[in-house]
Amino acid sequence: MEDKSSPHIDNPLPLWKDGNISPCLNQLVLGALPHACMAVFTACYLGLPSPQCHLIFIQLVSTVLAACLYTADITLVGILQQKDMYLDILADGCAIVAWLVHLSTISVLQRTVYRRTRGPPLLPLLVLLLVPNLIITLMLYCDNQDYLTLAEPLKLARLVLASGQILVLLAYLLAFTFPCVGDAGYTLYVNGLDGSPLLPDSTPLATGDMVAEDGSGFVSRLFYLWLTPLLRLGQRGELDKPEDVYHLPQKLRTRVVCRHFQQNLLTAFGLWYCMLGLLKVTVNMLSFAGPLLLNSLVNYMGKPGAPVSWGVWCVLGLFASTLVCSLFRNVFVFEVSKVALSTRAALISVIYRKALRVSGCSLSVFTLGEVVNLMSTDTDRVVNFFNSFHELWSLPFQFAITLYLLYLQVGVAFLGGLGVALVLVPFNKFLASRILENNKHMLRCKDSRVKLMTEIIFGIRVIKLYTWESHFSQKVATCRREELSHLRAIKYLDALCVYTWAALPVLISILTFVTYVLLGNQLTAAKVFTTLALVGMLIIPLNAFPWVLNGILEAKVSLERIQRFLKLKNQNLQAHYAFSMHFFILLLTPICCRLSGVLYVGDRDAGFGLASQEPWIQHASVRDNILFGKDYNAGFYNAVIDACALTDDLNVLIKGDKTEVGENGVTLSGGQKARLALARAVYMDKDIYLLDDPLAAVDPDVAEHLMTKCIMGLLKKKTRILCTHRIEFADKADLVVLIDDGTIIKAGEHMKRNGVEQEEHPQPDLSLNDDPEQSGAEQKQVGGLAWRVYQTYWTAVGGFLAASILISLLLMQVSKNVSDWWLSHWVSELQHNGSSTMDCSSTAALGSPHLLLFSPGGLIFPMPSVQTFLSPEINSDVKFYLTVYGSIAAANTVFTALRAFLFAYGVVCAASSIHNRLLDRIMKATVTFFDTTPLGRILNRFSSDLYSIDDSLPFILNILLANIFGLLGMLVVISYGLPWVLLPLLPLVLLYYRTQHFYRHTSRELKRLCSLTLSPVYSHFSETLTGLGIIRASRSSARFEEEIAKRLDKNQRCLFLSNAAMQWLDIRLQLIGVVVVTGLGVIAVVEHQFNSVDPGLVGLSLSYALSITSLLSGLIFSFTQTEMQLVSVERTEEYSTGLPTEPQHHNTQLPDAWPDQGMVEFRDVVLAYRDGLPNALDGVRLMIQPEEKIGIVGRTGSGKSTMILALFGLVELNQGQILLDHVDISSVGLAQLRSRLAVIPQDPFLFSGSVRENLDPCGRYPEPQLLDVVEQCHLSSVVSRIGGLDADVGERGKFFSSGQRQLLCLARALLTQAKILCIDEATASVDHKTDKLLQQTIREMFQDKTVLTIAHRINTIMDCDRVVVMHAGKVVEFDTPAALLRNIDSIFNTLYVGTQLHT
Repeated sequence: MEDKSSPHIDNPLPLWKDGNISPCLNQLVLGALPHACMAVFTACYLGLPSPQCHLIFIQLVSTVLAACLYTADITLVGILQQKDMYLDILADGCAIVAWLVHLSTISVLQRTVYRRTRGPPLLPLLVLLLVPNLIITLMLYCDNQDYLTLAEPLKLARLVLASGQILVLLAYLLAFTFPCVGDAGYTLYVNGLDGSPLLPDSTPLATGDMVAEDGSGFVSRLFYLWLTPLLRLGQRGELDKPEDVYHLPQKLRTRVVCRHFQQNLLTAFGLWYCMLGLLKVTVNMLSFAGPLLLNSLVNYMGKPGAPVSWGVWCVLGLFASTLVCSLFRNVFVFEVSKVALSTRAALISVIYRKALRVSGCSLSVFTLGEVVNLMSTDTDRVVNFFNSFHELWSLPFQFAITLYLLYLQVGVAFLGGLGVALVLVPFNKFLASRILENNKHMLRCKDSRVKLMTEIIFGIRVIKLYTWESHFSQKVATCRREELSHLRAIKYLDALCVYTWAALPVLISILTFVTYVLLGNQLTAAKVFTTLALVGMLIIPLNAFPWVLNGILEAKVSLERIQRFLKLKNQNLQAHYAFSMHFFILLLTPICCRLSGVLYVGDRDAGFGLASQEPWIQHASVRDNILFGKDYNAGFYNAVIDACALTDDLNVLIKGDKTEVGENGVTLSGGQKARLALARAVYMDKDIYLLDDPLAAVDPDVAEHLMTKCIMGLLKKKTRILCTHRIEFADKADLVVLIDDGTIIKAGEHMKRNGVEQEEHPQPDLSLNDDPEQSGAEQKQVGGLAWRVYQTYWTAVGGFLAASILISLLLMQVSKNVSDWWLSHWVSELQHNGSSTMDCSSTAALGSPHLLLFSPGGLIFPMPSVQTFLSPEINSDVKFYLTVYGSIAAANTVFTALRAFLFAYGVVCAASSIHNRLLDRIMKATVTFFDTTPLGRILNRFSSDLYSIDDSLPFILNILLANIFGLLGMLVVISYGLPWVLLPLLPLVLLYYRTQHFYRHTSRELKRLCSLTLSPVYSHFSETLTGLGIIRASRSSARFEEEIAKRLDKNQRCLFLSNAAMQWLDIRLQLIGVVVVTGLGVIAVVEHQFNSVDPGLVGLSLSYALSITSLLSGLIFSFTQTEMQLVSVERTEEYSTGLPTEPQHHNTQLPDAWPDQGMVEFRDVVLAYRDGLPNALDGVRLMIQPEEKIGIVGRTGSGKSTMILALFGLVELNQGQILLDHVDISSVGLAQLRSRLAVIPQDPFLFSGSVRENLDPCGRYPEPQLLDVVEQCHLSSVVSRIGGLDADVGERGKFFSSGQRQLLCLARALLTQAKILCIDEATASVDHKTDKLLQQTIREMFQDKTVLTIAHRINTIMDCDRVVVMHAGKVVEFDTPAALLRNIDSIFNTLYVGTQLHT
């Protein structure tokens, strides 16, 4: 006995067996022991930090897969029961424990903040110890033939598992070898420090301090658990501002994206995007498991004695396939959204970067509206390409697989329905081409409309002063009508697509079943409802393909537009100008030579200081405008403030230099803007300064101050080039250059004044708006959408029309459900009557389409066989059922068409109505609203919000309505077929409601925050385009790119989290759908055991249930998206109903000739711009006689301009009256009042178009009269040179100089022939000679008119009848110039003496 057992006792651990390492050594020493060491040593790292990057994610996945593979292997070992079973169980058990411990370690390490490392080096060393065991195991399997044959599938499976284990280890080691090291300053929390605990001991950090997704575990990422704190914040109603949302993940931040993007989308995102295609293939393949398992389950239901295991396996298969497909689809959609988000950041950044570098000439071919559309509409369409491209190849793939499965079900009978579908392909191509063509035209019209709206908002003061609101409203309406004509064509073409593809499922089903029956086959429940499910899957690619193709074509058009912009020539900065250091050059230029432009100095990386003729002011505080991105130096800053004469101005402002100025400095006077722009240039501390007439709009004292303390003081050691028409400073220049008509007339070190006429100089500057309070920030609506928003859209569509759309939808859905029910009834009747009407051989032959199609008899005489196999009774029954089925289907197509075209008509009506109401309200809004509202905020309503209402809202609303009625119909059918399903359905409905309710609060607020954060992006872009000269001159492009990146990141944060919230909801709804499908299957199997089930109804219910997952998620998505898009309606409605408007009454008793005398009286007028601000006019009382010429002077903020604004009704009075010819202007309609007055504003504004359109936009005056006023304003030579009255003035009059634009504004006033004229410092930008001619023209043409002149130069008011001197909103002096000069203590005398000293 001892000898027989000695081999086992003497050699308890054999090292070698049959020429190979023994399994005992392999599994114990090389397998179990390394895994045990791995478990122990890995556990030591549970508390230590590790890198946070994609390395950890790959390791995590590899660890999970390894544990799963070893679990599968130990299962197979238990089934096989081999002699070395316990060795394998021990080794695999140790492996499972080791990998699970390793998984825990990796999960913990993923959340820590240890950076810039490959991770603990011991981890890969421990994994390397496992390699010999796996290699030896694989060799042992390969030497054993049992593991290489299909006859032993379980052993072959172990071989496959061993190979998979090696691949997983390889992936793990590669992740360690090629790590993705994160940024050094990057943590789960934005402000986290190295070594900080994962969860702080005190109150958790706010959501605004956290980073989205990064640092989350595998389960958290899969089910979006990391989003829960934000969702709870939204549910509590505390998601109020952009700072409350998470920060973007590292790889989605704009700076990171731009580093990888080199103007090639394919190179930057192609690999990432293409890898997602593999996931898409998996999802597509899994989606076909449902119909196949349905076929098997319905076959099981039709066999009373079938074993229950058959049904159980079918139900388990449905559960597994739908669950895995749901998870993979969710991951795919979210990852694609990340690619799209990265693309959006890259495109907007590259467009902005190009705008900073493109030359002015090249940029002129694009309007501001077009460039804004590049950043909004075109970028969005290119981004949508990423959602469409995978569908472009995926849909044909699904189509082909579905056709093959249909063929297996009904043979060649599917060709009948397929033929109709294929006929629609060229028709669909035609529709797509027409949609694309109309889309191009619609985009052009949209560009024109946005451009026009931009100019209207910029020039709203001029429009209101000249009562041109109705004319420009009509111009916008004309553009909108043309845009809507193309939109209407697009929507009708879309309706045709919707009709054809919505009616297609019923049509394909009819033709398929009719063909199948006529070929001599008998319908069964399994075949009918499997075919129905497959037809539904067939319709998905057919229905979606037009939209996918259309989206890709739109993306192509938009990409071409963006590429055309990116190919523009960049600014050439290589021009060289040589100057001696500390040099002062003075350029003397008359008006016609001073066209707008920028002088560039090449090869100066530091840039130069530039103060342009038209000051560019940012929408920021005074201090931020001066600092312009530089650090605050208190000493130098105060010196600049003093040198630029801003000390007194800052003392007047409520918040001093912290006061926010409006867009383009709208709350400042012209002189204040000029000095603020000069201060910004001086604070830059450059070596070279280009100063384009910063002295034009300031009084002599201030001009002398600027020259002495600034230009000749702070800047004395700089090279300065000053362009001006003020000759009194010529003797201070090192070089004086006289330019006329673009030619240097004279140049020298010093020019005598005897050849140049001396003139007076400007008086105190004008405050366009004496209200210095900062512009209000845009407010976000909170809470759910009010019912008035839904009511607004219902009303916009039209009540009767909206009701008709809903009724047609109901009829369409009812007819569809009834047709499906009729089919199930038909199948049930055939099953009950089949045995009595057919013999067994016939039934067998007809039961298999393959026998009929491929047997010789079937091929030789297929059609006669129908008569052979079908008795007359059956034939008549078939005709009856087919007739009823066809009739119902025909009714369905009629209702579908009715619904499609009614909906298309309704949404176009709504788009037109909403725009018209918005435009009407905007044109009636008060000037104060425009002064305090940034341009981008208003334009956002007319561009992005209207685009949503025109296109996005109808699209998603159409889907929502179809989903609502589809879900109701499905629930009715399922409840009718399997009533027991109502029991689990009720709690699921409650869960569904709570889930979507929890989600909707946050998603709605995120959409609002998206809109809120988008306006600053547009505003910054528009502001950048108007200040390109300053930005380039100061070499501040990099800082502005940084600023747009910050603003874009803030918007991207909201977009990313909005997408993540959608996927959070989607995965939960998908799981609810999985439960519903599984529950239906279980109920069907249980009922089958009690023989109480109708296979036809079960098949119908299950075929409907297969789509419940997509329908549930589609319903809430479409509802949420509709709600999000309705935010655009809410935003437009906010303006359409909530804006303060000017009084719109009309005085019908007013004489046509009023005011025929020209008498103006102010009676104790008190005016404050807003509550809490000091009075801009404080008890003003004065009487101006008919035909009297009045001069108005005063310091900045004294109320000069406010008098003009009050006279024109632009600002409402608090107290007192203003009378014109004894008529209170408050009793006169504003249009009546303004049409009887004339004004020449300080800021000249021209609209795009011809000279004629700018002089007389309403076409009231004949051409000779227009030419006459042009001649009187000394512009005839200029107008003739550019092409006459029909010549284009350029965008905002850019083809004319500032002075020439003011002359055109004077020509407008001359045309009006009004009895009262107000001149608001209208000659600030003209030279002395031209100013003298203009004053002569004004005196001659308005000799019998009442003229109010806000003083620009003292000589312009010296011949006035009387002079008004304003101070602090009061009239402090009012007398003739001579009388005021005789009073040596008068303010006017002080101003006059100061002027003479500087003359």
